[in-house]
Amino acid sequence: MNVRSLTALTALLLPRMLSRKRGAVINVASTAGFQPVPHMAVYSASKAYVLTFTRALWSETRGTGVDVLALCPGATDTAFFATAGDAASVGNRRTPEKVVDSALRGLRRGRPSVVDGRANALVAWLAPRLPERLALGIAERSVRPR
Repeated sequence: MNVRSLTALTALLLPRMLSRKRGAVINVASTAGFQPVPHMAVYSASKAYVLTFTRALWSETRGTGVDVLALCPGATDTAFFATAGDAASVGNRRTPEKVVDSALRGLRRGRPSVVDGRANALVAWLAPRLPERLALGIAERSVRPR
């Protein structure tokens, strides 16, 4: 879903936006896209795809009238955790309204991506800069099934 559907929908809808010279694409990535997350390997890898794909698309569409944004929320108070389980929730859950506000702010500022919440932004910035084994260890302990 995070790869095939997102790519197919973008290929289907973006050309019409470009021809009209207006529109917006907001793809929902995740703070999990900034690092590998043990026990959620496919999820974090697919969110890394969303983030990278959207950033590249942002660059390709600059100056066309179409805005593109990768939204990177952390734990958000949605039904996601009914399926993923509470162990997948790291930190305090943000409200959907706060996440939407972050997305709209990112669009207004013309950013290629935006991380919702200060704590999430810190994690997204720090995780790729840590030694690989340390980052993996922290991530694993954070979401280890109980």
